[in-house]
Amino acid sequence: MANKQQRALLKQGVEAWNKWRKLSPGIPPNLIGADLRQEDLGGVNLAGASLCSADLSGANLMQASLHRTDLRGADLRGASLSKADLSEADITEANLSEAYLFEANLSRVNLEGADMHWVYLGKADLSGANLVGANLREVDMRGANLIGANLREADLFKANLIGADLQGADLRGTNLGEANLMGARLLKTNFENANLEGCLVYGISSWGLKLEGANQSNLVITPPDYPAIALDNLEVATFMYLLLNHQKIREVFPSIASNIVPILGSFKADGRKDFLEGLRNALRQHDYLPLSVELEKAATPELTEAISTVAGMAKFVIVDFTDASSIPQELLKILQGIPLVPVQPLVQVDSKEVAVSEEFQEYPYAQPIYQYQSLEDAIACVEEKIIAPAEAKANDLLSGR
Repeated sequence: MANKQQRALLKQGVEAWNKWRKLSPGIPPNLIGADLRQEDLGGVNLAGASLCSADLSGANLMQASLHRTDLRGADLRGASLSKADLSEADITEANLSEAYLFEANLSRVNLEGADMHWVYLGKADLSGANLVGANLREVDMRGANLIGANLREADLFKANLIGADLQGADLRGTNLGEANLMGARLLKTNFENANLEGCLVYGISSWGLKLEGANQSNLVITPPDYPAIALDNLEVATFMYLLLNHQKIREVFPSIASNIVPILGSFKADGRKDFLEGLRNALRQHDYLPLSVELEKAATPELTEAISTVAGMAKFVIVDFTDASSIPQELLKILQGIPLVPVQPLVQVDSKEVAVSEEFQEYPYAQPIYQYQSLEDAIACVEEKIIAPAEAKANDLLSGR
């Protein structure tokens, strides 16, 4: 139970409390289980205090000193902790959902099992922090310092990690599905057995990663305002981004042998994503690296040229003309000048945009159009109707037939 005299003193305000702390440095504050909801405690000195199971929901703790404070099981929902010093604090099993911790110092803090759903941690210092098993779903950690942080088994689904520094961080078994890693620094980061599916990885810096057992499917390497281009390898992502965006690099590597298979089309409509994923999985089973290019958004001439370069290095290209009305006209020129690469066009029966595909028939290595009855039909026949004909044509071209 909280010390009643100390609780009464804190009620007198931060100035009176901090004066007492200064005059009584040897007395550790005991505020276990204290009800401090909505209290204005900005700048308060609670360093080393016992605040186990305390209710600090909605409290103002801006610039508070909470160094080495015991906050186990505390309720910090919606608390304002901007620029607070929580270094080396024990916050295990605490509830920090919707708390605001902009530029807070959380270095070496213990947050194991904490609930941090919807927390704002922009530019916070979490270096060396223990976040094992923490609920960080949809958390905003833009620009956060996570150097050496332990995030094993944490849930970072849809987390915002734009510009975060994850050097040496441990993310083994972590769920990063659909997280935004744009511009993140990944140096010797451990992603073993982590889920990275659907992550936005545009502009990342990655070196010496550990990726054994990680799910790397559908990593998006383009910014949000560009046509989405996705592939299945985090280490290849950086190279592919450079290849797509730097002409000099494309000139140096004009004839790289690759297992990449670009899939071009519009897949935003209901059910289309399932079809795209079925196509990706079939390609993966044949040891190909699918590179999906969402053609719903307009592409710049530079991006069109870059995609053309990548297609020129591929074994074959798949183009789906269903919903082709949303395909930018610039991308209809994507195959011009690409030598010895077969193109497998496909379209769903009764699609009004079948005529668009006729422009591609001028390409010398275009395969006959595969018209499928339904998405389920196409997925069931991917190997027979799409992959096998394209592979056969590629082998014919390589043998000079």
